Amino acid sequence: MNKGIMMTAVQPLFVTILVTVAPVLASTNKTALHILGIYPFSGDWAGGQGQYPATKLGFESVNKNEHILRDYEFKLVMRDSLCDGGRGIDEMYKELYNQSVTYIMVLGAGCSKVTEPTAQASHYWNLVQLSYSSASPRLSDRSLFPMLFRMYPPETAFNVVKFAILKHYGWKKVATLHQNLDLFSLATSDFQKRAKENGIEIIAAESVSGDPMVQLDNLKRREARIIIGNFYENMARKIFCAAYKLGMYGPDYAWIITGWYTTHWWRNVSDTGCTLNEMVKAVEGYFSIDALLENLSPNPGIANISTAEFWRQYRDYVGGAYEKLGGYQEAPYGYDSAWAIAKALQEAENILQNQDPPTSIANFSYDNDQIAAVFLDLMNRTNFLGVSGPVQFNNRGDRKGMMKIDQNQAEVESIVGIYDPSQSPENLLQWTNSVVWQGDGPPADSLIIEEELVSISTYLFAIVTSLAVLGIAMALFFLAFNIKHRRKRYIKMSSPNLNNLILVGGILAYISMIFFGIDSSLVPSYCVDLMCKLHLWCLSMSFSVAFGAMFMKTWRVHRIFTNKTLHRTTIRDHRLYALIGILVIVNIILFVLWELISPQHVIREVLSFKTFADREGMQRLFVLKCVSESQVYFYGVLLALDGLLLIFGAFLAWETRHVTVPALNDSKYIGMSVYTVVVLCFIGVPVTLVLDDTDANYALISMFIFFATTLTLCLVFVPKLKVRNMVEPKGTLLSTITDAKYETDSEKRIRDLNHRVHALLSRLEQRDEKIRELEGKSFVSDPCSSKNDINRRPLTSVAFAEPSTIIMNDGRP
Repeated sequence: MNKGIMMTAVQPLFVTILVTVAPVLASTNKTALHILGIYPFSGDWAGGQGQYPATKLGFESVNKNEHILRDYEFKLVMRDSLCDGGRGIDEMYKELYNQSVTYIMVLGAGCSKVTEPTAQASHYWNLVQLSYSSASPRLSDRSLFPMLFRMYPPETAFNVVKFAILKHYGWKKVATLHQNLDLFSLATSDFQKRAKENGIEIIAAESVSGDPMVQLDNLKRREARIIIGNFYENMARKIFCAAYKLGMYGPDYAWIITGWYTTHWWRNVSDTGCTLNEMVKAVEGYFSIDALLENLSPNPGIANISTAEFWRQYRDYVGGAYEKLGGYQEAPYGYDSAWAIAKALQEAENILQNQDPPTSIANFSYDNDQIAAVFLDLMNRTNFLGVSGPVQFNNRGDRKGMMKIDQNQAEVESIVGIYDPSQSPENLLQWTNSVVWQGDGPPADSLIIEEELVSISTYLFAIVTSLAVLGIAMALFFLAFNIKHRRKRYIKMSSPNLNNLILVGGILAYISMIFFGIDSSLVPSYCVDLMCKLHLWCLSMSFSVAFGAMFMKTWRVHRIFTNKTLHRTTIRDHRLYALIGILVIVNIILFVLWELISPQHVIREVLSFKTFADREGMQRLFVLKCVSESQVYFYGVLLALDGLLLIFGAFLAWETRHVTVPALNDSKYIGMSVYTVVVLCFIGVPVTLVLDDTDANYALISMFIFFATTLTLCLVFVPKLKVRNMVEPKGTLLSTITDAKYETDSEKRIRDLNHRVHALLSRLEQRDEKIRELEGKSFVSDPCSSKNDINRRPLTSVAFAEPSTIIMNDGRP
């Protein structure tokens, strides 16, 4: 009886000792499988704080499972990478060159910039590497990372979710802002490339590495309202602080950012320059995208626990509030990583045991290509249900899985949507909860702007056109007058053919006024550039033709009256036409080169913005303007040619100022015309450059053209109207000779010179007569005497190409 009682008392104690000691005793008989774990416990992302206990918990659960590698025990060796690539590769090399331990796989690293160098090197040791949270798109390159797998989907995988959100809300214009690191640059580049395929316009793209204020200001100036952000959480705090200062938050903005930050990441304001209250306002309502770390199946996963049970175990394992740990959100990935390694090694053990000769995973070494190939193949075929959902890898080693959309609602990140790539296209994105907007609804993808074309006033165009028509009518009247009276002495002596060219130039100037006022309100938009060109061509040709003809007339007078010989000087009209034609050809060549090198085209130039008083948005006022990339050079050449022509005309007017034959000399009127054109140019050009009002600009330029053209035509032709019916108008040579009562000093001098010429001619004739008498006898025998006599005869007449003459041989006009 006492023995039974004793046995009854001893049995519970024995069971307790057995339960406690048996695993320890058993573990001593198990083969150790060493896993090299690389974790970031500080740096840009301190995810190792939450991932290390999760993976450790996973391996402990595997070690306790009698159905998974019962003869083996996992030993997790942890090394801190500080989220630094150089530190991570150094730690890995130290362990791999440690001859006392052979690692069977590498777990990590957490930061992509550490995973990249380590995964590029680990395969040279035939090590399969599994990352629990690296997201860089570069890691999908199998040529660089042939034995790398990762639990966390690449950052590019989230782009499809972003496009689904944009499509759902009808947002067509977005801006991108990313931190200048490969992890984010590659994902953003992929988004930008695929944007066009999805009908999205990237209105601005900025990258940031330091203070983001300049980049955000650029986005604001580009009127960005929907902003796609990719950056670490420490940079996110700086960006949202800058956004607050620039007013880029609230009901008019929507931010879509990375979703793997720590809980309440915005509350650490020590490095931002903003208060907590300001940060809370700035981050309200943002969307974040992350992988869905949840098993939605009613069945438990491979570890025989649900996602909720895992979180309870995880909380107990870390001793309480795991929310304080960096990277805790991805803890299910760490847990499933341990089970993915265990499952692959269990299957490898089965395969190796069935080989001939049989072997085992314990025989793995860094130079054993056969076992390494088995590990790689089995990892590629991984397929199980874990606490983070279905675990599968594609042919690039990337995790397949569902993704979630969170929204920050009153400082709580709530799941509002789930993206399941296994569903049909119309069901890819499912909205599970209500989205909360700070305004009446989703913001517009850009500032609502109503554009209004500022065109020339119809009434002003009608007035200017009327003036141009009156000017053309006046020029035609002068032309008809000039043709009708062309045979009258005064009109004939003023070179009527050249006067006609002056009138043609004036008509072209008036026509340019009409072309200048024709805009898109009168003709289709594609015709506006033609109107611009016609205005410029007509105005330039009018100047060359009108002033060219005027100056050629004066040049002929200058040549005649500065001739210091008594030989006849003949300058025909066709010679003057040729000179004017050269001016026209130079203009044509210039315009042809302009069209070939840098043709003018129409652009929209914004004048101003007006804010609506009763609703959101603005009105943008713009004009259509003709520009050319090289217009400054062509305008410079054009102005230089016209300027030289004016200088030449002014010189001729000065040189012929003493010629007092009004029928021949227009120097006074030429000087007045040149003065008018120069003054109007000096006044008009600066004023039009600073004048923004379209109507005022058009009116001012048109009035300058009208005034200069009308004044020039009137100065040339009105004096001719006054003397059209006079038989011998004052100022002709005949009136200068016969009307001594009114002759000037110059006219008197000319008359005296004429008398002296006649006297000299008379004396020459007398001497010729005496010579002929003395040579009378030899005249017959010398056949060349007649020729010599002719050669000795002086040439004293001076004439124009026209039938009119100044001095005839007999002394009569």
